[in-house]
Parts: sequence; C-alpha cells; structure tokens
Amino acid sequence: MRAASSAYNHLMARKPLSLEEQLDRLAELRRAAPSPEGRAEAAKYLTSKSNLTVAKAARIAGEWQAAELTPELVTAFDRFILKPETDKRCAAKIEILKALCALDYPSPELFRRAIRHVQWEASWGPPVDTAAEVRALGAMGLAQTNDPDALEGILPLLLDSEVDARIGAVRAMGNSALPGAVLLLRLKALMGDQAGVLGECFAALLRAAPSESPGFVAKFLDHREEAVAEAAALALGESRRETAFGLLREALERTAPGTLRRTLLLAIALLRREEAIDYLLELVRTGGSHTSADAEAALEMYLTDPKVQKRLAEARQDKP
Repeated sequence: MRAASSAYNHLMARKPLSLEEQLDRLAELRRAAPSPEGRAEAAKYLTSKSNLTVAKAARIAGEWQAAELTPELVTAFDRFILKPETDKRCAAKIEILKALCALDYPSPELFRRAIRHVQWEASWGPPVDTAAEVRALGAMGLAQTNDPDALEGILPLLLDSEVDARIGAVRAMGNSALPGAVLLLRLKALMGDQAGVLGECFAALLRAAPSESPGFVAKFLDHREEAVAEAAALALGESRRETAFGLLREALERTAPGTLRRTLLLAIALLRREEAIDYLLELVRTGGSHTSADAEAALEMYLTDPKVQKRLAEARQDKP
C-alpha cells in the first residue's frame, strides 16, 4: 500500500492528473479501506477547482466518517457557494452537504446559507433552479444542530417553489424533535400540495408523533384527489402502527372497487401485522372475484414467507 502510495505521489509530482484521471483515482480510493493516507489524499482533492472532483472526494469523506476532513469540506462549500458558476448542477455542494450531515456538523450558519441558496442555470427551455436539493439538505443539517431557531429557518422551505425543497423541509421536520414541528406538518397537510409532498408529510407525522398521527392521516383517506388518499394509505401501512389497521379496514369497506381499493389492500399488507394478514387471507377465501384477486396481489410481498404461502394456498382451496 505504501509503495503504491509513493508511486502515486511521485506521479502527482511529475504531471498533474487530468480530470478523468482524478475521477478514476477517486473511484479507486473509494473502493479501498479507509486509511490515514487515503484521508490525506481525499483532503487534497477537496481543494480542487473541479466541482466533480470535489464532489467525489466529499462522498468519500462522508462514507468514511472522516471528521478530520471537516475543515476542507467547509472551505470547499464556501468556495462554491460564493462562485456558483464553478459548480454546475450544484454537484459539489450537494455531496459536501451530505457529508457534513453524516458527520453531524454542528454549525448552523453553513446550513442556513444552504437553505437560502438559489442557483439558476440555462436549460433547453427557461432557466432552471438547480439548488433545490441544496436547500433540502440545508434543512436536514440545520435540524440536526442545537440551533434554537432551526424551525424558523426551515419553515420558508415548506412554501418553496421546488418540490424537492419542500420535501426536504418536511423530512427535516419529521426527523427532528423540534418543538412545534408536528403542528407545522399538520398545517402543511391541511393547506395541501402535490400528492408526493403530502405523502412525505403523512410519513413525517407518523414518525414524529406516532401515537397521535394515525387518526389525523386517516382523514385524508377520503380526499377528493385519489392520489392524496393513496399517499395517506401507504403512509399508514408503512407506519406499521396497530391503530392503522382498523383505520385502513374501515376505509376499504366504504370504498368502491378501483385503484384506491387496491392501494388500501396493499397498505394493509404493508402493516406486516398478524391480524392484517389474517384479514387479507379471509378476503382471498370469501371475497368477490375482484376483491379476492386484489387481496392476493397485495400478499405478493410475502412470496418468500413459507408460512404465509401455505396459508394462502389453503385459502385458495377453501374458496366456494
């Protein structure tokens, strides 16, 4: 390893590597086991003018939990946010922020700068803002700090023009224990948004307040937009909460056949609870042709569970 490192250092002294060679070398470094020599080499790459080189080096820093590279990560972030034209598509800033989040970087000011960052770049049509993920990661990082005003800093992103930024704000609030986060998430859900954003909101609520949220989320199972109702159903299913089963079953029993009904059955299967599996098997056994087929389809996630497969085969045989 030392011999290879020495040869590499000698090559570096003789001739600067091309961008392609730098990226290849970083790919090799990422496959190797973490080492002091590797960290020192990654630190050098974090000073590169190439945003792609810095992005790959930052990814290594995060994956290796290389806290000693934090100063270089912060310096590189400052450099690219001051001159955004040198960081196309925010490639470097995104990976730097991911690394700093992974390293639990404690300073809120850097993350606040990320939340405020907007970067317009040319496209085939009108210019596009490429910094939505930067703002989302800024929200995630700020929520991890001890900043007492973190929630206030994240709040504007709930109304951001970019979906990814809004989702980032919702996830940050859901993963935090910030006072007032649950109420803001409920308000966001009541105000409405795209189904994808609301689905993240429902999931965040069920993480942040698992006891109180199932009933609130269940109110959206009758939403006028089917996509929102489906998002609520899947969030309840993925929560695996005991109370979610009764709420999903009640919604299923008042829902006409169609896409939403199939999603409700899938959500019940996602609960992975014994009573939910029993219910689906009973529908296979006694339900009408469409209901039986949809319940069986929902149980496909248990294809590798021999116990469920045995019971499913028995349910098929018992059908009248």
